Amino acid sequence: MNTRFISLARIPFFLPLAGAILMLGVALSFTAPYLSLFSVEQADMTPLQLGVFMTVIAASGVVASALAGKWSDKHGHHRELLLGALIASAIGFLLMCFLRNFVSLVVVGIAFLGAGGSAMSLVFSFARSALPVDDAAERSFALATLRTVLSMAWVFGPSVGALVLAGAGFYGLFLFAAACFAACGAIVWRMHDSPKGDPHSAPAHYAGDPSSLLEVTTPETEEVIAPHEGAPHTRAEIWRATIALTLIGLAASATMIVLPLYVVHGMHGSRIDVSVMLGLGALLEIPMMLVLGARGSRLNKQRWLASCAAVHVVYFIAVAASQSVQFLIPMQAFNAFVVSVTSCLGMTYIQDLMPRTPGAATALFFNASRVGSILSGVLSGVLVAALGYRGTFLICGCLTLGALVLFSNPPFKLIALRMIAWVRARRQAA
Repeated sequence: MNTRFISLARIPFFLPLAGAILMLGVALSFTAPYLSLFSVEQADMTPLQLGVFMTVIAASGVVASALAGKWSDKHGHHRELLLGALIASAIGFLLMCFLRNFVSLVVVGIAFLGAGGSAMSLVFSFARSALPVDDAAERSFALATLRTVLSMAWVFGPSVGALVLAGAGFYGLFLFAAACFAACGAIVWRMHDSPKGDPHSAPAHYAGDPSSLLEVTTPETEEVIAPHEGAPHTRAEIWRATIALTLIGLAASATMIVLPLYVVHGMHGSRIDVSVMLGLGALLEIPMMLVLGARGSRLNKQRWLASCAAVHVVYFIAVAASQSVQFLIPMQAFNAFVVSVTSCLGMTYIQDLMPRTPGAATALFFNASRVGSILSGVLSGVLVAALGYRGTFLICGCLTLGALVLFSNPPFKLIALRMIAWVRARRQAA
């Protein structure tokens, strides 16, 4: 394994790419956990305004990613789009150092932060085209290693961000994030696409190669997956799985928005507590994803996803019932398990249900997560305003309970028929 890592370091542009991705990961991990705190504490947003703000950022990011993906797939030029996204992000956070008006922040969110949201997928598309690697397996390993670099940034990024926030406030935090985006752009500016790269490669066919904000690890295989024989309602299975993943993604995205506010304002914790929670979760996700990625092809994905939904229900009940921040910190192990299972097994499960159309299955999986991220902003704002933090987490638990039911697929019709028969038998006996 050490030899493989040494060979990666010898690939032209690999180390600069790793540095660029590290800068991108640091910028994201600095800002994402504290954006909701900034909105409430500095911009004086109401819960509903916060929800609208987060929703427009997510929605514009989805649109920007879709347009950038279509353009890069058609023309094969990733570097220019990536530079544009990084510049937009840097400008957006520079403007947020000074703006506090809600309408102005929404405009910045749509025009700059949303446009910069495509940087995550574009940086890996650029990596595919920039790395001069002929062997597909070696490119797959290189991309998986780059994804691990991004994950590592989330281990220490929130904690460092909390220290910067404590010392320099949101002005210093956003200024540092803008500098990281600019540094990432400077590295990319000095690079170029390689003739040996893969500019038109389809996304999500390499192990550990992400196509969105979600971490995705898929087993690399060229075998055609056999259709589900004996399953007469395959279309129903697909929709159940898609809706279940959307519900889990919705609850997870709402957690990212509400949890920092709950810790700081609801439980009177500190921003360091928020950073410890997020850092611990990111740290635990790495070994979980490596294990699930290596053994994913041999696991019963439906049962694992159902177990993941059950764990998510327990997590939300525990968070809602918690009376101290110290109890919340170890609970992030449950959340890490949920993220790892859905990221590693969710997409391959959808692909198993749609074996003849893997591209459509991949798009369906990512669209489910995107819909969840878009809806989470307004939903979390409305729920916090109406039910408070604990009530919001209980509603999130209900959403994941729905996902558990969909993944488990209990025979509702048979249960109903047996209940009716039992009632009739009791009436006749009486």
